[in-house]
Amino acid sequence: MTTIRRTLMLCLACFSLQVMAEESGLRELTPEELERYEFEVEETPATVTDLSLGQRYVLSTQRREIEDLVARRLGILKLKGDESDLKVLQALVDRKAIRSTDTREWQGVGIVFGDVLVTEFGLHWVSYEDDIGTSKALRWRETENYVFPVTLFSKRVGFNEKIDVVSVFAKLKEDIERFKAFEENRPVFQ
Repeated sequence: MTTIRRTLMLCLACFSLQVMAEESGLRELTPEELERYEFEVEETPATVTDLSLGQRYVLSTQRREIEDLVARRLGILKLKGDESDLKVLQALVDRKAIRSTDTREWQGVGIVFGDVLVTEFGLHWVSYEDDIGTSKALRWRETENYVFPVTLFSKRVGFNEKIDVVSVFAKLKEDIERFKAFEENRPVFQ
């Protein structure tokens, strides 16, 4: 199809849409109006609960699997659950100890990484359910501030992104410190 013909067809399609909008009484918004337009959104609030026994079991199982992998591939027998584990996780990445298709193992890395966030920032594991589904998340106190570490690395691997565990931690540290400061300075009305 030639460029002229393609352009002509596109113009006809746009004209047809405009005519249909006029005939149906629909008004076309300008870019400025569209930018300020408030769409009606029915948001169902998320349900946040303590982890169920099954969810805690899944976390424990995946933690053990990563600890076993670390022992087999790196010779490190125990993870500490603190910031020193970041180098261990990076070594797994650098040595390509986990195939890109092993989503469960990458999610296990996310769980171990999440345990570091728990230790370093006082977050706690919760079950977070919204209209998309149920996830295991980290929450700070009883606020609406969440981090979702389980899929943090598996998604990056899925998009062929380079994994830099320390950089991800540094970015999350900034975000967590920012929301903690916001919550600490939020006025409380009685």
